[in-house]
Order: sequence, then structure tokens, then C-alpha cells
Amino acid sequence: MRFALIGNPISHSLSPALFKTAYPGSCHTYELLETTSVEEAVKRFHNEGFNGLNVTAPYKEDILRFTDKRDPIVEKLCASNLLLINNGIVSAFNTDYYGVIESIKGYVSPTDKVVVLGCGGAGKAAALAARSTGCEVTIVNRSMYKAKEFSTRVGIKYNTIDSLEDEIIGCNMFINSISTNMEILDNMDYTGKIILEANYRSPQLSFAEKKFNAKYISGKSWLLYQAVQSFQLFTSIEPDLESMRFMINNI
Repeated sequence: MRFALIGNPISHSLSPALFKTAYPGSCHTYELLETTSVEEAVKRFHNEGFNGLNVTAPYKEDILRFTDKRDPIVEKLCASNLLLINNGIVSAFNTDYYGVIESIKGYVSPTDKVVVLGCGGAGKAAALAARSTGCEVTIVNRSMYKAKEFSTRVGIKYNTIDSLEDEIIGCNMFINSISTNMEILDNMDYTGKIILEANYRSPQLSFAEKKFNAKYISGKSWLLYQAVQSFQLFTSIEPDLESMRFMINNI
């Protein structure tokens, strides 16, 4: 079978190498489809005989326009990072949600306060995942309209970007889902916090572990566990988790 990742930019992605590590010697293939629009990506998906896609920024929300079925998590998030096609029917899933759950379990307890920065596909998945563990979740976003709409729909709190410092001070865990560095984050107090950061390529907050005695969880963990779930959905075969973990930890 043939699989791919769509998004822009994605030339740096580890997904093809992870797939090869997960299934050494497999006849399945995994490619990168970097396109300038989601429409072009979907056209190639159908015309070039792919069986499934992983979806990354900036297409996780727009991709839903081209799906026929959505799993319950996708329905709540209105965002998907995985498509499967079967007999012409395109089904949408979200494995970011499971990637976050696996990354934070063991670090948070019910009633802990979690603050999520960002309300894109990754941020919404992180917020819903944290709430599923029983935590009290607040999502902070630059666009109040988007944060309010999502928060109201799924039953979590939201706040403005101006409140971020106070929210971080009062939380047990801070999840940064923003893919680019934000200057405002360099000046926060992360003393004793648990931090999960989506950006594994150029992390902004890893300094907090030494400076503030924070517990830092790399985005590599998120990447690993969402990939495990993705590859299982693609192939119906358990991937080689330990080989995948070894590869990610040594890049």
C-alpha cells in the first residue's frame, strides 16, 4: 500500500524515515506530498493511488471538506491528521489526540490545571486529550473567536493571549502547540511546571528544565505516539515501537 504526508512545508519531516523504521523490509511505501494548497494535495491523493495520508499544518482543518466519514474525536476537534480511503470512501481520524495522551500520562492527575497555547489542529487535540485525563483545561489563543467557539463546543475554558502569564503561573502543565517561536514565551516563569512542546525541530522551551526546574517533555514524544497510532490505522499491523523510539531519540 502507498501512504504519504501532506502539508507545507514538510521537507524536514521525519515521517518517511519513521515509517521505514516501524516496518523494516515492508512492501508499503511512505512519501512526502508538499503542495501549495489542500486542493492540490487531495487531487494527488486520489489521482496517484494513495491508500492513506497523514496531514500536518496548515491543512488539518481544511482537509475535512474532502472527507466522507469522521471518527468521534475528529467530530469534536473539527481537525484531522489522518485520512484513509476504502472503496472510494474517505474517512478522517485524529492521532494527535492519542499522541498527547501517551505523552502526558504519568505526569498529570485529575483536577490538575493544564494550559494549552494555540487553537489550531494540534492545540485543539492537546486540549481535548488533557481534558480526557480529568484535568481542568484552559486554551489560550490570539484569535478569541476561534478559542471561544471551540471551548464552548467541547466544554473547556478559554482566555486571551494577554492572560498567558497568569495562566502559566496557576497551572500544573503548559502545552505549547505553536510551531513557531513566540517572544512572549521567553519571559515566563516556568518554576516547577510540566511542559510539553509540539515543535521538536526547534524547541523554544527546553531551557526551562534547567533554569526553572521544570519537567520538559519533548515534542518527539508527541511525534512518536501519534505516528504509532497512524501506522496501525494504515496497515493494521503493530509497528516496531522500540526501533521508532530509538530513532527519534537519536536525531
